[in-house]
Amino acid sequence: MEQFWNFLDEPDPSLVYKRSDPGDSRFGEGVETKRDKLGENFKVVLLGFPYDEGTVRNKGRAGSASGPDEIRKALYKLTPTKSAAMSDAGPRIFDAGNIKKKIKLEDALTKLEGVVTSLLKYGHTPIVLGGSNDMSYADFRACETVRGRCGAINIDSHLDVRDFSKGINSGTPYRMLLEEKALRGTDFAEYGIQEFVNAREHLTYVRTAKAQVLTLTQIRAQRNSEAFMEAYRGVSREPESVYVSFDIDSVRSSDAPGVSAPTPTGLTAEEILECAYLTGSETKTAMIDVCEFNPKYDVDGHTAKLAAMIVANFLAGLANRY
Repeated sequence: MEQFWNFLDEPDPSLVYKRSDPGDSRFGEGVETKRDKLGENFKVVLLGFPYDEGTVRNKGRAGSASGPDEIRKALYKLTPTKSAAMSDAGPRIFDAGNIKKKIKLEDALTKLEGVVTSLLKYGHTPIVLGGSNDMSYADFRACETVRGRCGAINIDSHLDVRDFSKGINSGTPYRMLLEEKALRGTDFAEYGIQEFVNAREHLTYVRTAKAQVLTLTQIRAQRNSEAFMEAYRGVSREPESVYVSFDIDSVRSSDAPGVSAPTPTGLTAEEILECAYLTGSETKTAMIDVCEFNPKYDVDGHTAKLAAMIVANFLAGLANRY
């Protein structure tokens, strides 16, 4: 357990909002940060990956390294009640802090994989906040190590199957996983993929791997909930566990301006929140991550709050299980 904590910086206590009003509780009032308190009482563990080097390597915009703490700040101000259901939005959160900063990206990813592996082994449900999308490589590897064969859904505008001969970046995680055979193509879904932002070679690659590809156009032809559950059923048909990654640039820029690679089209804020709620509700879901939120380009905190609401809706979905 000591090695587990050695990889992490403690969370900033100033981010944990407390209104101190018994009639108006917030997520921040139920979060725990003291390391000696982590145990079975905390099903969900929050973890930050404050790195954007992978995005920069992929010729994207720097800034997502500060994403984890900005998501925390927005999350802890939200009320833990999903209004329509009038029910508590899931179990209490343990905030484990962030992977230590200013180390080589590859080393940081190794540490991330180690921490997530430990959390899963101890029976926790990790929620990893990024940071750039290369973290999905470490997150899925941890999930596969502990849970065995896993399905994966990449909610994203981009396929993220770029060539990795020159090293990992935010565009390479799923190609690396597929090439290593950690992830089977039949257990993989690309959800929300957009036109004019993916190369033909990359589309051919994922189709050859027999992955599901649900484009934004296809989703628009169905109800979002039906399309997402089609993807979920596909990746969970044989695996007993499922990992889902929420890349915020899958959302149209009018709803999410603060991302590393914005597009004017995309999922709506309501649609990605629906995906988060459904993900939490499914018993096979082992963990999620939220990536590519870039506070540097946010407008009035809109994207930070959307990222926080993804986490909140996932927690509300988890509440259905208990």
